[in-house]
Amino acid sequence: MKSLFRLTALAVLVLSLTFFIGCSSDDDDNPITPTANIFADVAQIGDDYLTAGTKNIVAADVFPDLGTGDLFLIDFRSATDFENLGHIDGAVNWSIGSLPDNADQIPAGAKVICVCYTGQTASFASCYLNMMGYDAYNLKWGMCGWTSDVAVNLNKWGGLVPGGQTTETDAHTLTTEYDLPTIEGTDAEDEVHNRCNDFFDAGVTYILAADLYANLNDGDTGNDPYIVNYGWPQASYDAGHVPGSYLFGGGTLGPDENLKYLPTDQDIVVWCYTGQTSAQVCTYLNMLGYDAYSLKFGMNSIDPSLCGTSVYSPPGTDYPVVTGPA
Repeated sequence: MKSLFRLTALAVLVLSLTFFIGCSSDDDDNPITPTANIFADVAQIGDDYLTAGTKNIVAADVFPDLGTGDLFLIDFRSATDFENLGHIDGAVNWSIGSLPDNADQIPAGAKVICVCYTGQTASFASCYLNMMGYDAYNLKWGMCGWTSDVAVNLNKWGGLVPGGQTTETDAHTLTTEYDLPTIEGTDAEDEVHNRCNDFFDAGVTYILAADLYANLNDGDTGNDPYIVNYGWPQASYDAGHVPGSYLFGGGTLGPDENLKYLPTDQDIVVWCYTGQTSAQVCTYLNMLGYDAYSLKFGMNSIDPSLCGTSVYSPPGTDYPVVTGPA
């Protein structure tokens, strides 16, 4: 009886050792990659794009390439307006929330043209696509830059009435530094995709000039946003800007540059001439964990006289549209 017990115990021991050795071998074949703070790597992807310059394209440079197979057009307007008001021939109709999941439908090497009503939403989208390695452009002025027909473009730019809010010429110097956000992960490109997906699902972030100034003038400085004038030349900033604005030159929001001057516990408003560059910057900042809002229509919605040549005017050529589903 004792011999049988010993044999049984020995068999159990051998099986146990085999199990643990096998598990150890499996673990070696599939090691767990530890996460780390990869904020700098993620930020560098966006900074590389912004430093090269945001990508906008005018209708006259898009139209000749229609039908060549070189373009992939994405229209982010509502399905109703896309089908009934008209769209650029060959465009697909996606919501911005679906963009990260649909991006794998874009043909390799295609030149991507992002289209919306005014160039605001399409700019959020084009920044994401460029960070993911696509050659993507915002159609400048949106459908308002494609045709002057208000039945198609809904007069979104032409009907804009500037608010005439007060600007200032006082310069504000970047002095206070803040801790950078932390991004725990293993792959920077995956983090760009996942974080932009979450941002777009929640809805892109705009603010109107009237709401910004109401906040600034409500008598409570504790809720004031941190205001970024992005990409303007120094002379333009000196001529007049939104009160309290800090000037950040184009391509200066890298992990080793001026990101350290942005607070993580305060809303950030980014503005430019038209809202199209600032929207691209806001995709980048929100992806990094900042609460950033683009001033819709930019300085055009406040004082167009400060915008130089970046003032909307109806296109001289009306390019064709088609109706119906994609």
